[in-house]
Amino acid sequence: MPHFINHNLKVAKFRSKEICFFFFSKHVYIWYSTSRGDDVMVKRKPQYVKIKEYIIQNIEDEKYNENEQIESEHALCELFGVTRMTVRQALTELINENIIYSVPKVGSFVCKKSRFKSFDGLNSVTEDCAKKKEDCTSHVVLNELEEATDLMKKEMALEDNKVWHVKRVRLVNGEPLCFEDDYCNYDLTGDIPLEVSSTSLFNHFENDLNLHIAFSDQQIDAVLAGEELGKYLQVDPVTPLLRVLSITCLHNGKCIEYGYTYYRVDKYTFNQVAYRRK
Repeated sequence: MPHFINHNLKVAKFRSKEICFFFFSKHVYIWYSTSRGDDVMVKRKPQYVKIKEYIIQNIEDEKYNENEQIESEHALCELFGVTRMTVRQALTELINENIIYSVPKVGSFVCKKSRFKSFDGLNSVTEDCAKKKEDCTSHVVLNELEEATDLMKKEMALEDNKVWHVKRVRLVNGEPLCFEDDYCNYDLTGDIPLEVSSTSLFNHFENDLNLHIAFSDQQIDAVLAGEELGKYLQVDPVTPLLRVLSITCLHNGKCIEYGYTYYRVDKYTFNQVAYRRK
């Protein structure tokens, strides 16, 4: 038996074998000997973790729907045979992980799921929503022709010094999801009508203009919303946002679009599969 477990030790007999239970750093461990005489130590899962896993599994199995109330603290205490303190520890962690939310004097409810965007493919917000059968709309803030800055001329390798500037809020099921601030290569796109800026630019480029998008070089970082973005995305100015810089190019290598998209972190999650290189 390891020398450090002599404190808080409980011994029990099970099938003629001596099994030792001990407590270390708020966790329960089980120590026993195998038939070969080997010492085996097993960490026992805390009860609050079991409660968390139970709730998460019910959400994944759609036994709870979005904004639906889960069992009460009393019901969970009865189900797991634990104290309210243990149940509250589980619920507090789930609240901190944005899985559930609490309504005072009412109970705990399931949060709306974040939408996942994969870095493995290049899809527009409209295309992502269409796959999930969600309603995607746009509130266009700006739609006009402008002179390109020196930075845009360099990054977009412009032949013409003009860009079409589009600013818009993308809404999913009526709720603001992200704010797009895009500069389009005017030499390739020409004027972009307001009714087009209200829908999918990618669809317009590929189906109306017969331009073939190949790839987008993207960089992601975090910024604070500030007053303007906070107003459009309906968040506090000090709320963090995910900012994605996209430089989108055609098959011939020409840049068609340069811009930033600002995502609400409570509405969108980016997913990436990383492969190890040797």
